Amino acid sequence: MRPKPLKQELQDNLFKNRLCDELNPEHALIKLGKVIPWDQIQSDVEPLFTEGQSRPPLPTRLATGLMILQHLHDLSDEQVVLAWVENPYWQAFCGYEFLQWEFPAHPTSLTRWRQRLGPEGLEKVLKVSIGVALKTETVSETELEKTIVDTTVMPKAITYPNDAKLVQRIIERIVKAATQASITLKRTFIRVSKKALHQYQRLMHGKRFKKAQRPLKRLRKYLSKILKDLDPHLESCPRDLFKEMVVGARLLIQSKEDKNKIYSCHEPAVSCIAKGKAHKPYEFGAKACLVVSEKTGLALTLTTHVGNPYDGHLLAESLQKAEGMTGIEIKRVLVDLGFRGHEVAEKQVLISRTKGLAPPLKKALKRRQAIEPWIGHMKSDGKLGRCYLKGTTGDQMHGLLVAIAHNFRIILRKLRHFYAWIFKWVVTQVAKMWNVETGSWVLSESFLTAKV
Repeated sequence: MRPKPLKQELQDNLFKNRLCDELNPEHALIKLGKVIPWDQIQSDVEPLFTEGQSRPPLPTRLATGLMILQHLHDLSDEQVVLAWVENPYWQAFCGYEFLQWEFPAHPTSLTRWRQRLGPEGLEKVLKVSIGVALKTETVSETELEKTIVDTTVMPKAITYPNDAKLVQRIIERIVKAATQASITLKRTFIRVSKKALHQYQRLMHGKRFKKAQRPLKRLRKYLSKILKDLDPHLESCPRDLFKEMVVGARLLIQSKEDKNKIYSCHEPAVSCIAKGKAHKPYEFGAKACLVVSEKTGLALTLTTHVGNPYDGHLLAESLQKAEGMTGIEIKRVLVDLGFRGHEVAEKQVLISRTKGLAPPLKKALKRRQAIEPWIGHMKSDGKLGRCYLKGTTGDQMHGLLVAIAHNFRIILRKLRHFYAWIFKWVVTQVAKMWNVETGSWVLSESFLTAKV
């Protein structure tokens, strides 16, 4: 069913003041709400919904606004709904004319909206954010021709893996799925597997590594017996149970030297990535490739990739998506040493520590390090530091939402600085009009004809 419109009962709010009369019209969030083309977002989103008898989804502006605010302030679904009721500026940003005292929606509605939008719908919202940045003169079209590209790790919401913990966890998941499928097992091994896991952890904590292999072998033996017990039900078992059995079989046969190992039972696609950090040698998640404008740091695209692909192989795809978002051809790209061996020949790609460059290019290459603090802000302020959405599709959606919030954060900063500059200019002009000797105001002709 199509999203329901954002209707407000004027009869019930007849004697209430409108938010536009109570709030500061020069607030950056109010200005941003007026600049964003909500009608364009609604027209792009409507084809994703179908006609039929069902509960109507949330209004498009409300759902999109909540997701933007959520990633702007690093909040969960529950927290953004609670904060929305307490903040009238957030309500005005989402299109409400009167102060609301009730929750706008259940937090799970945002989950359904993300699933319905998917990466394709969020890419359209990202394109709108770039258009808003151009409209507010946060960036110029010529600036989008020069970009910086870098990769980082988007960690997944998983615990630090070890063999015993993974095997015990998959035993619990297989037993639970078999119970839901009404399949009776000869023995579940739930109690003894927990006991073996505790023994393994205690021995590993005491650095008794050889003795710790005994409870680990018992855990693997329990898992193999459960899989053997489920062999006659392979053809008729549900899909969820079959997935858990496949993960369990891979855990049994994988070794330390394997490349594509499983590090999480509920997220089998998670990869182990080493970025050379002293405080964090290994991170478990997905690799993200970020393209930003060279001067302002506007995010043009943020793509996530399964596994640990070479950075140079991601450059052409990322630049192509960035040009599709802006409609402007990228002429110059600044990258680090990880992109050596790229296959981009039609653009000027400057790699760090390249010798023999002309002085202007050598000076421009120093700008490459500017992407590092922007990535840091995305991780600390924009939820890039931990992804809670499920699967590879969830990684893509989470990365796009982070890029969207990053762009609107830059636009909000521009709006705040612009109106602060206007206020400073007005105060300066008013101070000039006061005549100390006569104690009166003097309106000069320059003030009356001045243009901001």
